[in-house]
Amino acid sequence: MPQISMTMTDGTIVKWLKAVGDAVVEGEALVEIQTDKAVDELGAAASGVIRSIAAPEGEIVLVGDVICTIAADGEAEAAAGGDAAAPAPADAPPVASAAAAAPAPADAAADGRTRASPLAKRIAAQQGIDLSAVSGTGPNGMIVKADVEDAATRRAASPAGPAPSDRAASRAAPPPVAVEADDTVVPFEGIRRAIADNLMLSKRSAAEVTTVADVDMGAVKAMRAVLPVSYTVFCVLAAAKALQDYPVMNALVEDDRVVLKKRINVCVAVATAMGLLTPVIPDAGRKNLLTIAEDLADLSERGRAGKLGARDFEGGTFTVTNSGVFGSVLFTPIINHPQSAVLGLGRIAPTPVVRGDAIVPALMMYLSLTYNHRSIDGETAVKFLQQVRHYLEHPDDMLGLKTK
Repeated sequence: MPQISMTMTDGTIVKWLKAVGDAVVEGEALVEIQTDKAVDELGAAASGVIRSIAAPEGEIVLVGDVICTIAADGEAEAAAGGDAAAPAPADAPPVASAAAAAPAPADAAADGRTRASPLAKRIAAQQGIDLSAVSGTGPNGMIVKADVEDAATRRAASPAGPAPSDRAASRAAPPPVAVEADDTVVPFEGIRRAIADNLMLSKRSAAEVTTVADVDMGAVKAMRAVLPVSYTVFCVLAAAKALQDYPVMNALVEDDRVVLKKRINVCVAVATAMGLLTPVIPDAGRKNLLTIAEDLADLSERGRAGKLGARDFEGGTFTVTNSGVFGSVLFTPIINHPQSAVLGLGRIAPTPVVRGDAIVPALMMYLSLTYNHRSIDGETAVKFLQQVRHYLEHPDDMLGLKTK
């Protein structure tokens, strides 16, 4: 199982495109796997004949684990586990005692932080497990999902039993939902589960605050007569420009550090058959209005066709999501962890506003900025939002067309 994205720790076998005994050519589509972002086709790593399939459809496989064996035509089947699977010699020493086999604490990274995959951190936070006391079996000693689950199992089986807080949580747990004969049960899994887990992680780790501003989109409407792109495209460009003015908004928050990103990669929510997903427009800060429009059109088209790949979701630093197209007036979006902020766009509609002593119609929209108060001060967030508003109310300034 390859690591297709930086955040991928495991993948689900969706569909085998080849069967045992089939010949394959290196790079030929072999299997469909579902990552934490999308469903991707995995090509064969070598040419030959499929001798065995170790992971059936529907199985979740950790990154680095064997999913199948390919051998040269006529070659004996290779052992999936290599020498590690060979039988022990007759004079092999006895198995160590359970006490000696107890896992040692995980090694710390060079900067003093415990190495653990995002999924392992998430599960550890949910289970209240101290990662510094967990042994890592992943690459370079990294703590992975299985390590945390093993630690949880050992803790539950210990004579002392679960901690008081765990017992209290168990007593407070609600009864399971009753399922009647005519109900439909949909497994909470796949991309829907990955999205939900990430949003819950965001709610637990971020001090979220939402600030709202209204913006007159009349100037953008007039500009669209010359540059016929969507309102969303104007908003993405306005956000990218404002991120250049306020770099602290273009940051990732991880544990005890904030990483200010130089590249401005804007995630934009697009409708797909699997619901709203947020692929990335890379380097939006360096692109013009038409290029962003082309990128967004491509992502939307491939999203509707189910052809977005894991790499389309990599490297996002800020998110723009437009619920106004569905009729929402305003809303409070959730930050796309580990980003620092997300900009929500509401419905654009003619609205009576006060200008001087008169009430006049204007094409108004609400902007909702949710930000992580851990890393961003309220003053900075409000100024950033007002800068987005300025660019949308003065698109000639945003596009460099303003004359002195």
